[in-house]
Amino acid sequence: MTSMATSSGSCVLRQVGAKYVVLPKDLDYTPISTTQILANIRAPSRCPLRVDFGGGWLDVPKLARPGAYIVNCAVSPLVSLGGAGSKEWPYHIGGGLGGSAAHALLSGKDSVQSELDLGVGWQDPAVIKETGLCVWHSGPKPTLDFKSSGQFLQGKMALLWTGRPHVTYEKTDVTRDYELVEKAGRLARQAALPGQESLQGLAEAVQVSYQMQRLEGMAELHSYGELAKKYCGGGWGGYAVYIFGSTEGRD
Repeated sequence: MTSMATSSGSCVLRQVGAKYVVLPKDLDYTPISTTQILANIRAPSRCPLRVDFGGGWLDVPKLARPGAYIVNCAVSPLVSLGGAGSKEWPYHIGGGLGGSAAHALLSGKDSVQSELDLGVGWQDPAVIKETGLCVWHSGPKPTLDFKSSGQFLQGKMALLWTGRPHVTYEKTDVTRDYELVEKAGRLARQAALPGQESLQGLAEAVQVSYQMQRLEGMAELHSYGELAKKYCGGGWGGYAVYIFGSTEGRD
């Protein structure tokens, strides 16, 4: 039966001008699971990056402190991986704005786990997905304390590229004053309380963060009449965030 079926099949192939092709068992492409296909479908096409005000590093599980807080907010313009040359990424790479977390999220990956696997914290993917001005509990995983629109910051912030990128995981184990880190997070939380928002209070928190960064050994940032300034993320380069008392003062 097998021989007759093969002969008949070959005859049909000759009649239609086709031929058998034996495919290799190891195909030249990376297999993809149904789970990953679904993740890609659910992934957003665009997302924000973020700036942090206080408590950064206390989102790294091994550095977490009970009762401490991390305060950050999502920022625009949004970024996109696009397709066919349509990538939108108007920021420098290695800027301390959560770019690696955004890339993971846009690629359909578990962005929180992706950051933890790098040996850094979860604050970047957490606020990028949540958006707004967010206050988080320090701990092994992101737990939101509260969030707001952050409207009181509208037109009061600016980003400055320091001229050199940084890599956060290289600085995770650097000696730093975690008492100041925790203090900055506490002050920033107080300044962000809904109905009690305080630009001056948030500026104080940012200045405490900057004080810690300077003690860590980071270079002094230039002044432009701001209320406060600090390096974004792990610092040592990348972007710096500046907070001004008015839009006119910023511009």
